[in-house]
Amino acid sequence: MKKSLKDSPRHWQTDEEIAREEIERINARLRHFRGVAVQVMHDALELWKEVWDACQDPRSWQEILDGVPEPVARTPAGGWAEFHDKLHLLGAYLDYAKRLCEGSLKK
Repeated sequence: MKKSLKDSPRHWQTDEEIAREEIERINARLRHFRGVAVQVMHDALELWKEVWDACQDPRSWQEILDGVPEPVARTPAGGWAEFHDKLHLLGAYLDYAKRLCEGSLKK
């Protein structure tokens, strides 16, 4: 004989149990948010380091102190196109991280 839902014992949750489940659900969402935010900011920081390294003066500290002029037409490693792509990607990472923290990712 099949049992119906009417025949099964009911488990009513207390307000405390309901609150605990909601807290656990919210904490899980916050852990996920933090993980996504950390990864986006990590990627942005790594990209910033690449851009920063490309902007550094190629002269040694001794050459700078001796007054050796900086190369006139200095091109970043990888060329200007790659440099601009990295700057664009960095902007996208920062914009995403900002919208993620604001809670406005749907834009």
